[in-house]
Amino acid sequence: MGDIASINEQDVPSGGGGTASTTPTITVTGGTFGAVTVTVTNHSSYTNPNYECVVTAGATTTVADADVDHALDSAKDSLSDTMTLNDLNTATGTRTVSVKAQEFGGNVQSAAATATFDKTFVQNHYIRIRGVTSAGADTSARLAIDNIDFYTGSTQTGTAYPTTALTSDTSETGIVVSAGHFYSASYAPWKAVDSTTNSMWWALGTSAANNWWQIQFETATYPTAPEIKSIRVWFDGQTDAGYFSIKGSDTGSFSGEETDYGVFKIPAENTYSYFG
Repeated sequence: MGDIASINEQDVPSGGGGTASTTPTITVTGGTFGAVTVTVTNHSSYTNPNYECVVTAGATTTVADADVDHALDSAKDSLSDTMTLNDLNTATGTRTVSVKAQEFGGNVQSAAATATFDKTFVQNHYIRIRGVTSAGADTSARLAIDNIDFYTGSTQTGTAYPTTALTSDTSETGIVVSAGHFYSASYAPWKAVDSTTNSMWWALGTSAANNWWQIQFETATYPTAPEIKSIRVWFDGQTDAGYFSIKGSDTGSFSGEETDYGVFKIPAENTYSYFG
């Protein structure tokens, strides 16, 4: 108010400003290819809050709030406690996530809560793509993939796997693709890696348990599994799931020994989406 009073030497009411909103507490999970989920753990202490979420690497902003997906609650009338983002900036090193809250009707934004994450990559003999909710829970909301590529370099560079356009689930030596479910042979697993977006693997009729697609790097050909630093995927318009997870296993059992690489928002359908 003192700053306002100095303008044209006009008197203004004293006071004002209000009380800052409660500072949020947060957890950050993920980091694969720069994709993370941010959860406000004291969300219930607010009434219809707005959250500002920014990611930085040193002095560089790598993700602005406008590029963060702010999920809605189950009633879809206010923000939920969950935000997801994908940091595609090529800068290396630790990222810092900063979240501020502003409660509805409040005049002052809260102080910032911060947490950090590091970009990680995928390296397993079995890589499984699964339809999930924003919280990572299995869902029967089906996936449909026209094409997916796995790259050994960031930003879709390096070697892309499979290295050939598949004509069956086992047509490339050392690579096997499979799925928990597919609608018919016309939508078999290899249709997702036949290098065309005119065909697809389609999980119509899936359950929450079998809503997945998988690529395997056989140990006879790949004693050491390729390190995957980015992927490119075309989700068909028949996709119902809003999110997918990536899990990796070196046994193929996925019975608790697997690595959970996090939850990724499906940003668009009928076009390529890029991760990493």
